[in-house]
Amino acid sequence: MDRKKKIALGALIAMILVLGGALGGRLILSGGEAVSGAKNKSRDNTISLVNLYYQKGEYERALDKLESLLLDNPNDQELLALMEKILAAKDSLSAEDYGAVAANSSVNVTVDTDGLQAAMQSSIDSMKDQLEKSNEKLNEQIAKNNEEAEKNRKAMAELLKKQQEQAAAEKARQEQIIAQQKAAEEERRKAEELRKKQDAERKAAEEALMRKNAAVKKEISGVNDEIQQAKAALNAGNIDSAVSHFSKAQNLLPVAGGDPEYEPAFSASKNTEMASLLYEASQKASSPEEKKRLENLALEYAKKAVSHDPKESASQYILGMNAYANKDYGKALEYLTKAVENNNSNALYYYNLGRVQFQMKKFTEARYSFSTSCQLDPNYAPARYNLGITNNRLNDPKAALSDFRKVHDIDSHHENSYLEEARILMRLNDKAGAIIAYKNVIRLNNTNRSALNELGTAYSSSKKFPDAESTFRQSLAMLPVGTDDPPTYYNLSTVLYEQNKIDDALVYAKKAYDSCGSLKDKNSKANIMYNYALLCDKTGRTDQAISVYAEVLGVNPSHLKTQINLGVMYMNMNPPDADMALSLFLKAYAQDKNNFEVNNNLGSAYLSKENYTESVKYFQNALKLDPKNNDVRFNLAQAFASDSQYDNAETTYKELLKQDPENWDGYIELAKVCMAKSNNTAASKYLEFIKIKKPDYRKAEIESLLASMK
Repeated sequence: MDRKKKIALGALIAMILVLGGALGGRLILSGGEAVSGAKNKSRDNTISLVNLYYQKGEYERALDKLESLLLDNPNDQELLALMEKILAAKDSLSAEDYGAVAANSSVNVTVDTDGLQAAMQSSIDSMKDQLEKSNEKLNEQIAKNNEEAEKNRKAMAELLKKQQEQAAAEKARQEQIIAQQKAAEEERRKAEELRKKQDAERKAAEEALMRKNAAVKKEISGVNDEIQQAKAALNAGNIDSAVSHFSKAQNLLPVAGGDPEYEPAFSASKNTEMASLLYEASQKASSPEEKKRLENLALEYAKKAVSHDPKESASQYILGMNAYANKDYGKALEYLTKAVENNNSNALYYYNLGRVQFQMKKFTEARYSFSTSCQLDPNYAPARYNLGITNNRLNDPKAALSDFRKVHDIDSHHENSYLEEARILMRLNDKAGAIIAYKNVIRLNNTNRSALNELGTAYSSSKKFPDAESTFRQSLAMLPVGTDDPPTYYNLSTVLYEQNKIDDALVYAKKAYDSCGSLKDKNSKANIMYNYALLCDKTGRTDQAISVYAEVLGVNPSHLKTQINLGVMYMNMNPPDADMALSLFLKAYAQDKNNFEVNNNLGSAYLSKENYTESVKYFQNALKLDPKNNDVRFNLAQAFASDSQYDNAETTYKELLKQDPENWDGYIELAKVCMAKSNNTAASKYLEFIKIKKPDYRKAEIESLLASMK
């Protein structure tokens, strides 16, 4: 073998092995160190054997063993050097020597290096081609991934922007709340400092006065003693005794020889103390008469207190609550405002001030008062509930929703907070959430008919008609004896109708109709009457339906559905009363020119009166409103034909048959139009087509038409 070819063969083998290593997978074995040691030992043994074959002149066998080692490590320089050494020795042999050696060898190798080189080039070209294709696919996938990633990036950026905007808005709102809280806290702090200062000054003056004058000390003690006895009598339920002791305490005021600057404050504080005790007792009174008596006494002492010192916040509060009870909201606002000005750390004062402001529709001010009450006492559920109601009135449903949820966090049995939560969720179109909230109300109170009725409505709007039926029936089961509930009868009727329980639906529609006279809202009354008329119409009670439809129009002359349905009933009479129907349809059209039923029915009414121009006009209007409605298209074609507009009739019938190929009436009417145009060939084609496709359809009429063309 030529030396250059041998070297090329060795290099080729090495290259193939390198490529094989590059293209092959990489395996990772457990216990790698033990495997590596075993391989090294095997390698040394093989090299020893290669050297033995080399020394014996068995070059081919040596090369075979060497190649097996190169398969594992084609870049092993020691092995490559050994291969060069063996190839050089082999090349130095004469042809005869080589033949002799080969004769003693068990392996004969013939290598066509030219073929190997061509094959190698072909393999390389093939690999390059595959690599280019793989790169193209990879680039396409990368481009696609980049495009998708860009879309996701933009979507994420937009979402992040919205979140940032919402966060900024929420931060601004929170900062505003915090600022308000800080301002309120500062006011409370100052007021508390002032109150403490005033109390301290009052106490100091009282002590100084008592030290100065023993007689005054005795009188002050007498006042305090009478008040304590009155308090004990109230706790024992002995009102007459309490009133007597309060009267004695009052008679001891003002204390004799008192300091002119101190005395008004002392009398004011004692009158306030007595007023507060009486007002507190009135809230626990066992009868309305007892409550009224105690309230009046409290009011009397409160008035005396503020006459001595207008800063007596407790007396201002009592006067404010009395005015609130009498619905004198102006006076209540005046007194309660003074109460919080002189004591802005009392959550109850702010709560009741908020109630007055709410009644006066001062909702922004009410929100501030309720919010302040919540800050002063976070666990006072009524303040949080009223804050939710106020936020709802200020059209801030999300804030209101948060408030109501906080209420039942404070008090898990607060029934109304769940109810208001459900109502807001319905407004926000979260029907599933609303249903859960309504169920919480009913879990707490399964006799709450408002919640049951609203839950039934939520089920109905969610198309859960069996659940709606069950809930409305549960509500009616709690209806007090001797009373009626037309709206619930009506609602139950509608969900029964949706379930095709027509007879039951009619029963409850009749109950609603019979009892709807008590309703003040005319629209509700008209809808209940219409529902009964509709069910009478659906169940063949034509005369009753017409009568009730007429009643609906008496209550609401503009009731669109009644005008349409009643007009249809007049059209279906035998003979039709087209004039009455037309009158009703025209009234409906004046209210809603884009109503499909109104336009179609007007077309039919004018067609029956042979006013084809108007008939075509309204059928065309109806078809524009519902382009896929083939009933209207058929009616329009009839109107064209009746008006001898045969070309338009033919065009319209053909369009009809294109959209509805099995409209057999359309084929017959199209045939008649063709006959009117003296195109008997086309007419026959349409009629024969029906005979093939639908042999028994209007058979006699078709035969008569065909015979007339012969």
